[in-house]
Amino acid sequence: MIDAHSLQELIDAHGAALALYARQWCRAPEDAVQEAMMELLRQDPAPRQPVAWLYTAVRRRAMNVARADARRAKHQQQAGWQREAWFLPTENDSDAPVDCEAYLARLPQLEREIVVARIWGERSFAEIAALVGHPLSTVHRRYQRALSALERMIGELEPSRKTDE
Repeated sequence: MIDAHSLQELIDAHGAALALYARQWCRAPEDAVQEAMMELLRQDPAPRQPVAWLYTAVRRRAMNVARADARRAKHQQQAGWQREAWFLPTENDSDAPVDCEAYLARLPQLEREIVVARIWGERSFAEIAALVGHPLSTVHRRYQRALSALERMIGELEPSRKTDE
């Protein structure tokens, strides 16, 4: 078995090169390297040539990560095609629909997460506070701030909506 000191020496000497090697196949090369290092620790007996073994293991894991990413992307794309669109105009809408997804993308990450969890996830403020790890008062304040920001964005970027009303 490889001991912790030997593993650290391998990481120091070859970690960056292994990550670069893995980058040929996947977008998360550090994950592939880390998984290979963990597997090396479990080898009993240790490989005779640990560096060569690591390159082989990193290559396999990087390819696995790439395949998993491709499967996930395909699944998400198919799921996106199958889901009902969130923002469609109703028969009563005289104006073009508001591009809510683009406006949400402009919010800070925490505020976007709170708004989506509250409106589309139908979560209570208490549930959201536990989810994001912030006090209830902060969650409520950030929600109100996000709604105000969205209202400003719609007003600024949709001047025809204001004049038509």
